[in-house]
Amino acid sequence: MTDILVCPVCKSSNVVMDSGGYTGKYICKDCGYVGIAIEMSEGEFKELQKSEELSKKVIEGKKKKPDEEEHKSD
Repeated sequence: MTDILVCPVCKSSNVVMDSGGYTGKYICKDCGYVGIAIEMSEGEFKELQKSEELSKKVIEGKKKKPDEEEHKSD
């Protein structure tokens, strides 16, 4: 199984080495973060993606007003 580099800010795997690897830093092409990257296995990355999706659903659910949810069941 291969390891994946992940951005600690946006959780993207679109990460490349900065300055050809001379600085030891990475750049996230999605959010622009420059710094260290998290190294994880493919399985760990898939689990991270699932948990991020669940978190977004929970946050979106909390943003809805209670009145909107009551009318939904009608």
